Order: sequence, then C-alpha cells, then structure tokens
Amino acid sequence: MLRTSIVAFLVMTAGCTDLKPLDARIDELQSQVNKLQADIAKSASNAAAANKATAASASAASSDAKQALSIGEANTAAIDKLNAKIEQMFRKRPTE
Repeated sequence: MLRTSIVAFLVMTAGCTDLKPLDARIDELQSQVNKLQADIAKSASNAAAANKATAASASAASSDAKQALSIGEANTAAIDKLNAKIEQMFRKRPTE
C-alpha cells in the first residue's frame, strides 16, 4: 500500500512538471536544425555551381590544348617542307 501511494505521488508530481523550458529547448533545436538544413542546401548549390564552372574550364582548356596541338603539327609540317626546299636548293646539281 505504501508503494502504491509513493507511485501515485510520483505520477502526480511528474504531471505537475513545468514543460515550458523543454518546449523552448525543442523549439531552439528545431530552429538550429532548420538553419543547418538551409546551410546544407546552400553548400550543395555552391558545390554544384563550382563543379559546373570546373567542367567548363576543363572543356575550354582541352579545346585550347587541341588547337595548340593542331597549330604545332601544322608548323612542323611547314618547317619540314621548308627544310626540304632548302636542301634541294643547296644540293649539287649533276653536271651534264
């Protein structure tokens, strides 16, 4: 009987506990969660934009490298032709 009285007393006192501080803490935590979710969304957006910019830069660099290679190959061919002409000019002609 004493146990029942103690349990009843504890249940009554637990019901009288002020929950306002807990509600305030829950609201504060919810606010922090919302802020963190917004920060994560912003970071994801920034990362996506940076990734897109990096891809565009890589594509432009690749295009520039291909163009430089093409120019280099054209210059090499032109130099080879010029060297062949120079050799032909200085080559001794057979005497008749």
